[in-house]
Amino acid sequence: MALTVEEVVREVRRRVIEWEKEHWVPYPWRVDRTPYKVLVAEMLLKRTTRQAVAREYPKFISKFPDIISLYNAPVEEVESALLHLGLYKQRARQLKDLAKLIVEQYGGRIPDNWDDLVRLPGIGVYLAGAILSFGYNKPAPVVDSNVIRLLSRLTGLQSRRADDYLEIMSRLVPEKDHDLFNYGAIDLGALICHYRTPKCDECPLKDLCVYESSRADKAKASALRGIYQRLLSRMKGLEEFLEK
Repeated sequence: MALTVEEVVREVRRRVIEWEKEHWVPYPWRVDRTPYKVLVAEMLLKRTTRQAVAREYPKFISKFPDIISLYNAPVEEVESALLHLGLYKQRARQLKDLAKLIVEQYGGRIPDNWDDLVRLPGIGVYLAGAILSFGYNKPAPVVDSNVIRLLSRLTGLQSRRADDYLEIMSRLVPEKDHDLFNYGAIDLGALICHYRTPKCDECPLKDLCVYESSRADKAKASALRGIYQRLLSRMKGLEEFLEK
């Protein structure tokens, strides 16, 4: 029996969440989460390995536990705390600029809505989604390069528009366990759906994936592509999310 769009969406959600539960890694920024801690962690994770950030993040949070302490600290002190991560001057300046803006324009409270977040310098759609989902417990899409690659292979979509993948993720992310789903999509993209050598045999989505199916069963790949195209054609996921 052919799967419907709704059945595929439910199955993708279930499998990603179950996979993440089995492969969950308790990084400190994933265990103890606040909007501020999510913001700091994601800024540090840019162009840096998780292992390196896991060593330095707890010390940074101990020294600057909230946005006010970061705002009040001299930039040289912030640079010193980031010295072992590389790009420390750039990271320190970005964090200080964000702290200044958040304290002086938002009263020290990190915005909890999409429009205000994406206007902040250096935030963008990925970090906005991360702050909302991981920091504020709102079912927002979290889309980085790993998720884009995963979605591209899963759906067969070949688009240069990041907004297309944001739309897909907005439709897929569930109300419940949205954080696990987002973490799962990120981790699957990074660890399984590798850009050079994807480990398709280990992927929980392999029989729902256009990329994997196209290597052995062209008819199945075509049918799956049609399902995902129907999902795209009738989708207003991001629009509906922004209206909440």
